Amino acid sequence: MTATIDPLLVTRPGLVGTIPVRCQATRRPAPSQAVFRRRRMVVAAVAVFGVASTLLVTGAFATEPSPQIVQTVPRSHVVESGQTLWSIARQYMPTGNISEFVAELARVNGVDIEVGQIIRIP
Repeated sequence: MTATIDPLLVTRPGLVGTIPVRCQATRRPAPSQAVFRRRRMVVAAVAVFGVASTLLVTGAFATEPSPQIVQTVPRSHVVESGQTLWSIARQYMPTGNISEFVAELARVNGVDIEVGQIIRIP
């Protein structure tokens, strides 16, 4: 003979017959002052991080470049018929000694130039 047990008829702890017994709701203890302090510190840290990242992204701390660091755009010149390094140097430096400028032109572009060649002006 086999016995069948109906799970609805079995008494369980906390149940009286078929009527459930109400449990007293347990309240968690109030958080301590240390927990509140920690929460405040986390909120403050998140706020500071947000403000700092916003300032860095928008470039609020960017400064104007100093006049010594200003970069110049490289210039170029197309060689025409009859031009030499000396005549090109005189075109870009109308006054003063151009020998150092010619030496720089020769170093950057080579000594031999041809008509139609694009040379860099340092």
